[in-house]
Amino acid sequence: MHSTLNLLRRKRVGLALSGGAVRGLAHIGVIKVLHELEIKPMVVTGTSVGSIIGAALAAGREWRDIADMARSIFWPRLLHGKSLEQFSNQHLPDEFEQLETTFAAVATEVRSSQPHMMMSGPLSSAISASCALRLLRQPVLREGVKLTDGGYTCVLPAQMCRELGAEFVIASDVWEWSSLMRSLGLSPLGTPRVYPSHYRSAISHTDIHIQPDIPLTGYVPGASAVERMIAVGEIAARQVLLPLFKEQPA
Repeated sequence: MHSTLNLLRRKRVGLALSGGAVRGLAHIGVIKVLHELEIKPMVVTGTSVGSIIGAALAAGREWRDIADMARSIFWPRLLHGKSLEQFSNQHLPDEFEQLETTFAAVATEVRSSQPHMMMSGPLSSAISASCALRLLRQPVLREGVKLTDGGYTCVLPAQMCRELGAEFVIASDVWEWSSLMRSLGLSPLGTPRVYPSHYRSAISHTDIHIQPDIPLTGYVPGASAVERMIAVGEIAARQVLLPLFKEQPA
């Protein structure tokens, strides 16, 4: 029997989607493989670009729908706050309460420099706050709190999946720094000083860690880049997940 797969189907699975700008398109390929394996996350958390993809998944969109959503816009436009909110209003529900799956978007409180988890109210402003890159964007004022990009304090929101009741956490990690360190042979366990504490904490709360290898061509805006990014996410997810689901004696 597929022991690991059956285990996942019995547990409350959480999916944490990291920040990583355009690299986040690879999350779609990871979601595609989860769909094929019939693994349905019951909790989804997202930081920065992960909040966009995660909100779409929590709204009940299948991976094909999310891919179509990604193809519908010239991605650098989403660096602009108003464009991002218009995009969210066009493709996503208005409120968190309209989502089908428990979802949290993560930003950073400007005043305290602490992560801020958003789970209620307008969805577009939450996504805008989570994606408000410093230097490029002004903070977003939401419910009286100034918020900026969640990647500064919680780039991979795996711990928040746990806090929301996930029993098993799958992390899709496209953070550029972790990818660079990995290419140099530096792991969070072996060389912790090169990783921020919030990232090391995220890894400790992760059961399955998927890290797509993003090609340089993925940074070039255009339809072909979207396809390449989805493909590398799919490849990475298959490499990690499929060996776990090989048939084992009952």
